Amino acid sequence: MNKFCSIRSHLRRLIPLVLLSVLVGCGSDRQMAKVTGTVKFPDGTPVTSGTVEFETVDQKPPVTATGEINEAGEFKLGTWMPDDGVLIGKHRAVVVADFEIGTGAERPNLIPQSKVHSKYREFETSGLEFTIEEDDMDLQIVVDPAQLANK
Repeated sequence: MNKFCSIRSHLRRLIPLVLLSVLVGCGSDRQMAKVTGTVKFPDGTPVTSGTVEFETVDQKPPVTATGEINEAGEFKLGTWMPDDGVLIGKHRAVVVADFEIGTGAERPNLIPQSKVHSKYREFETSGLEFTIEEDDMDLQIVVDPAQLANK
């Protein structure tokens, strides 16, 4: 009976150590940087809603970070959790200020017009590229308004 109790006692001490080592081993060795910024139009007017999304360029599959744009045009990026930052390295970005839902035929005049040029919705066409090198970066993103698409 004492032998059984002794083994049980050792297991109680061993299990937390094993779990701790697994958790430490699962940590990321990737370097992260806190990134904030502002999205504006060329005249300085802030984009007042939407999402900014960054995607790594040199990693396959790409790792993305997102942030909500507030009424002042400001955002904070997060990769795995809100506002936890972005992986160090080269990124391309998109800005989605309004979402297209269907054609609008089923609800005429209820779908708001996009404020930001549609080219900023796709990584391949946005032209927005950034190199994240240090912590606490503050980025300024300037996007064209949607009406320039018709000119």
